[in-house]
Amino acid sequence: MAMSKDWMPGPRSEILSMCRNWIGYMTTERRTAWGIPAADFTDLGLLFAAAQELLQKASEAEERTPVVTVQVQEAFKALTAKMRFFRDRYFKIPPLTAADWAALGFREKDTHPTRIPPPDGTPLATLSYPGGPHAVTIHLGPMPGTEELNPESDYGYAVYVGIMPPGGATLEEAASEKHYLMTAPKDGKPLRHYRFTRRRNEKIIFDAEDAGKTAYVCPRYENGKGQTGQWGPVTSIIIP
Repeated sequence: MAMSKDWMPGPRSEILSMCRNWIGYMTTERRTAWGIPAADFTDLGLLFAAAQELLQKASEAEERTPVVTVQVQEAFKALTAKMRFFRDRYFKIPPLTAADWAALGFREKDTHPTRIPPPDGTPLATLSYPGGPHAVTIHLGPMPGTEELNPESDYGYAVYVGIMPPGGATLEEAASEKHYLMTAPKDGKPLRHYRFTRRRNEKIIFDAEDAGKTAYVCPRYENGKGQTGQWGPVTSIIIP
């Protein structure tokens, strides 16, 4: 498994693959030798199962709601935190051997690492109504004239979304859980991160209470190391 500067893989499928390998490799004998409590091992397995189930649910759904997006993000946040805990607390050499270290998916420091440049392209998001209540499709692609992109640096899209009531949010609305916008954004900074995607089309279902409000969307490229590039243009649409 290719490792970046941070040993944790970037793609969620690779995080699951690494954790699945850990769980299979940590036999009862090894857990005893490495001093891993049964409770920690059980917790790791439960977090893995939850993250895997939610990611599968999100990938099979025809539309991904903000609720599912947040659930996936939180599940992987909890799983990676537990994996980092395991590495720092239990996966030290010794008692692990070099063979154990390699079997768990770690490698010696690469003296000639492959450099992944930061994103240098500018993406464009266009919006449409796919049909259905409160649904909007986000179409993602490069700005016209910038189709020749570096697939390593411009690996995928970080998408940001914000909602503004007619005339702008009140202070109370802006401070609410949804952080409604008080004014139209000029770039993506006031918007909330919706999700990372490599797909060209993302369908989002807004809550019924947001019908008639304006949705603002702004993307930027993200590379495999999680570095983001410059903001693309902000686009907007009335939520149906």
